[in-house]
Amino acid sequence: MQILKKLFFRDSSFLRLISYLFIWVTYLYFMKNVSPLGIGWLDWYGEKIFNFSEFLKLNGYLSFYGFSIWTDCLGCSLKSEEWTSSIYTSIHSISFIPYVLLNYFYGKEVLLVFGPIINVSIIFISGVATAELSREMIQKNSRLPLYITSIMCFSFFALNPWTYKMIVQPWPEVNFLMFSLLGFLSFRKNLKNLGLILFFFAGLSHYQWSILIAVFYLLLVFASFVTEKDRMLAEYFPASNLNYAFALKIVASFLISALSVVVMQFLIGASIDQTSSSNLMYRIGISGIDIHNGGLLGALQFLGGNRITNCFNGIDIGIISSSLEIKILIFNCMLSISSMLIISIISISGVIKMLRESSLSRPVILPLLFSMLSMICILQQSLSVHLMGYSYIFSVVFSIGLVTIFASSFHALSSKIMRLIFSAPILVGILIVCIRVSMLTGVNG
Repeated sequence: MQILKKLFFRDSSFLRLISYLFIWVTYLYFMKNVSPLGIGWLDWYGEKIFNFSEFLKLNGYLSFYGFSIWTDCLGCSLKSEEWTSSIYTSIHSISFIPYVLLNYFYGKEVLLVFGPIINVSIIFISGVATAELSREMIQKNSRLPLYITSIMCFSFFALNPWTYKMIVQPWPEVNFLMFSLLGFLSFRKNLKNLGLILFFFAGLSHYQWSILIAVFYLLLVFASFVTEKDRMLAEYFPASNLNYAFALKIVASFLISALSVVVMQFLIGASIDQTSSSNLMYRIGISGIDIHNGGLLGALQFLGGNRITNCFNGIDIGIISSSLEIKILIFNCMLSISSMLIISIISISGVIKMLRESSLSRPVILPLLFSMLSMICILQQSLSVHLMGYSYIFSVVFSIGLVTIFASSFHALSSKIMRLIFSAPILVGILIVCIRVSMLTGVNG
């Protein structure tokens, strides 16, 4: 009994880490053996990463300001003169530096074996950071043992379909989120210089998200200066006892690294006539030819974990009227995605509740929310097309929001044990839906 009491009511950081690792390894083992796509990189994605890395290796890592090609051609010639017009400027090599180094030192075989291992390790670190941050946010208001809420939060992050997409096809958001969350965690531990360094690396990993976070902080600094309300800095910035000078250091840590990537994009654009990246107007969806732009609803379809259209993949719609099995397949596929949509909306309500009740949550959640909202509202065509990288940031909102709902539910039950008993089947049900929707993921995400 004493062991159980210690487990649930006086947990240690070591015990939590072991629990996180057990959940992660068990999930990966299950998905490897059951999920149609497994847990390795998709074949075409592995070829893209190899070609991206090999092009740099053959033609020089600075020959195109660190940018490379983004193609899945198999066994193709990678001489620079054949690919000059196909340089992909949306991803800089620094975003994939672990894979570039693996290929440089050990070659393709090692890259395709250890690349996915590095990727799932980075995702695991992000899940741990999310759970530990949520633990601090929720500790004063939780009606459940903190050990349980930490495990719940990690499980929601690890098992959701947006995270699964990053397992089989990682985007630069994987590195960005890890560095950002570790930066927030460092500031919570009063390791300010380390936090600044981690934010700098976040900016190098993904310039778009970093610029938006920097804009959010700049707006806060400006609003605080104009209204003469210094408390805004302490309330919304990750560091306590903050002055304007250090607030600007936080802005600079995101902005300098992100703008350095933007400058290199400008230089490569000026040095070659054509690249393979789409322009800003196309990504927004107002280029004049925008068949993929679904408007705001299209940009929000990631809330379902997968597109509803995935339910029709490979199916001849003409036979629906004569095949009961096809009708059942489509109907239940749509119900699964709709279930995920409802759970996502509930998680958003949980985040709103968290922001209202916990001041510790605002410096972490609000920058990510502002950035995500900006992406959704501005890059409507990109969000309509891609349910992968952009939606991965929602994993943090999803997991923290849901754990907030669980931690504050069952008011009528005074016993924590009874709350645990009634929470368990709901928790299992949500995780099963997450796994089910993850298994609906197609080969293009």
